[in-house]
Amino acid sequence: MSLGITKAQDQKFHFGLKVAPTLAWLKPDSKELKRDGSKLGFSYGIIGEYNFSSNYAIASGVQVTYRGGSLKFDTISNSSSKWNLQYVELPITIKMKTNEFNKFRYFGQFGFVPGVNIKSKVDTYAEDDLDGKGNIKTMNLSMLIAAGAEYTISGSTTLLASFEFNNGFLDIVKKGDATDAIQKDYKVISNYFALNIGVMF
Repeated sequence: MSLGITKAQDQKFHFGLKVAPTLAWLKPDSKELKRDGSKLGFSYGIIGEYNFSSNYAIASGVQVTYRGGSLKFDTISNSSSKWNLQYVELPITIKMKTNEFNKFRYFGQFGFVPGVNIKSKVDTYAEDDLDGKGNIKTMNLSMLIAAGAEYTISGSTTLLASFEFNNGFLDIVKKGDATDAIQKDYKVISNYFALNIGVMF
């Protein structure tokens, strides 16, 4: 094993950048409110790792993620609404890595992603007012599961790619001050799939 590869494995802290195209959707908990399509988006940010052993790391970072999707009411004609949501998120995960083989290491990742909504817009296409603009909760929390691979370029510099599933836990819609159509006790959570591509130094 070369000195450069050893350095990449032994380095305690790694920092880098990532981008990720996403496929997002909203999941309502109601027989009346239905999913009506997905939304293509993306995520970008700073990533970091603390390697507390050769095969385990705490991975975190700060990222901006565009979520959303489309919903409709079965009981209201032409009630489709497109939700565009933007969050600042702080993933906190455990990353489990294999030993290196031919400059490749494979990993699984699991953890939680708290987020803060910084922008929300709902476009509606109905006679009834279904606009939920301004009625998105500030805080969100989701679970992250990912699997991928790292490739050592030189020294401690690595390229990484992973496939991620992000599953929301919390209802993202405020209750009580929303419009009449959303004011009922509907629960809506935000999910997405992502293809993470990044570089670590």
